[in-house]
Amino acid sequence: MAINPLEFNERAEFGVEGTTGYNPKNGNPIKGFVASFSRWFGYRTQNLTQQYTFAGNNSTETILIAIRHDDSVVKTLNVKINDTIYSIYNISPDKSFGRDTVDLITLQKVVKNG
Repeated sequence: MAINPLEFNERAEFGVEGTTGYNPKNGNPIKGFVASFSRWFGYRTQNLTQQYTFAGNNSTETILIAIRHDDSVVKTLNVKINDTIYSIYNISPDKSFGRDTVDLITLQKVVKNG
C-alpha cells in the first residue's frame, strides 16, 4: 500500500498510565495518561468481518488507524487521540523491507469505572 502523506494528518500520543502530579490538598498521586512519543496517523475503515467480530466479542467503540511501521508501538501502550484514551486491541505490522510500510492498529476506547 503506497503511503499518501496527506492521509496521515492526525497526531496520536502513545504512552502509559502513570502519575501526572500530586493532589495539593492531601499529597496523593494523581493517575493519568503519560505520553512517551507521538506519531502521525490516518483513519482506516473497518471491513464488515471486523465489525461483526468486535460486536460478537462485546468489543465496542473500536477504531482502526494506520501509522508508518514502528517497532516501538506495542500492545501494552495506550493511545491518546484528541482527549480520548484507547487501548491497543491489535497490531497488524508490516515488516517488509519497503519504504512505504504501514502498521494497522485497532484501538478500543478505555472506559473508566467510577
